Amino acid sequence: MKRLYYWYDLDFNQHKIIAKSSQAVKRQLLLQGKIAIKIKAGNIITAHSFNRADLLIITKQLATMLKAGLSIIDTLQLLAQEQTKPHWQYLLLDIKQQIAKGEFLSQVLQQHHSVFSALYCEIIATGELTGQLDESFSQLGLLLEKSINLQKNLRKAMRYPLFLLSVAMLVSLVMLLFVLPKFSDIYQDFDAELPAFTKSVIEFSNYLQQSWLIWCTVFFISYFGYQRYFKVRYRREIEVIVIKIPFMGKVIQTSCLTQIFQTIAITQKAGIPLLTGLVAAGNTTYYSLYRDSISQIIAGIEQGHSFSHVLHQQLHFPNLCSQLIHVGEQSGTLDLMLDKLAIYYQEQNQTLTDNLSQAFEPLLMLVLALIIGSLIVAMYLPIFQMGEVIH
Repeated sequence: MKRLYYWYDLDFNQHKIIAKSSQAVKRQLLLQGKIAIKIKAGNIITAHSFNRADLLIITKQLATMLKAGLSIIDTLQLLAQEQTKPHWQYLLLDIKQQIAKGEFLSQVLQQHHSVFSALYCEIIATGELTGQLDESFSQLGLLLEKSINLQKNLRKAMRYPLFLLSVAMLVSLVMLLFVLPKFSDIYQDFDAELPAFTKSVIEFSNYLQQSWLIWCTVFFISYFGYQRYFKVRYRREIEVIVIKIPFMGKVIQTSCLTQIFQTIAITQKAGIPLLTGLVAAGNTTYYSLYRDSISQIIAGIEQGHSFSHVLHQQLHFPNLCSQLIHVGEQSGTLDLMLDKLAIYYQEQNQTLTDNLSQAFEPLLMLVLALIIGSLIVAMYLPIFQMGEVIH
């Protein structure tokens, strides 16, 4: 793990450097013949500091500058100078320095595997061999853009339903833990029998006040138990259940299929062998169901079967996939058919995610109304009997 450090020279000008410790900073500066009168620690740099949105912008800039005729060293130097984020600036300069020493770009990128995926390095290696590095960066930019948009659409579809559920839970807890007890104190001053519904809600509120700490503990233990044990050991079984959920399962399926066919299509266009492209597609897929299916497809192709034949045997790939792949194999247009499949499932996923909020909104609003409405009725139901109590 490295960290950003600020160091000041003899004229007290500020400079930035990334190193593992302040001692490492001093060693680097001494090797460069520089003297620091002050060193100050900054932000910690981890793999999560290098997000894919930044990588997309840099990849597109690399493609544009290389197409304009600039060398890779000059391009990296210009990008590093324009960078406002120190960790990206450091990484680009480090890559430039290693290339200047005679190393291949793909080999240098492999050293930063937490930032550049295996597929990214593979496509760059192909571009180096064919002399079309600018085209490789263009293809990677397209793949990254589609992948990022796919994730954004899924998050966008889930954001509103989750927001409504969170509001419902928060309002219910506030009413049960803080509002209802106040009403309960008021009603105790009257010598009258409360309605059964109100009484049961007040009893539930009292129970929550006494045992909320226990339930919070149970919730966190259950959550960590699920994340650390059940999700790991029974991941496949959980995914089978999730993918069968009406509407939501279809969104997940189209998302996985889009990502898989986009990856294989890009690798085919880049001239990478089909098996290598399938391995890359398996590595980029989150759901283990599809990773296992791709492993079976690879095993079938290695045994001599055609891609379409093996694909037809996989339950999680619709028949349309094997039919179009078969046409591509027969006509020699496999990359075109893969691209068509990626576009088809991307459009399906877009439609489903756009309709997800609309489909869940009435149901969630009904649940929200029932929960909050029931609590309000429970609070105000005794007021309707107040006249009789006072009389």
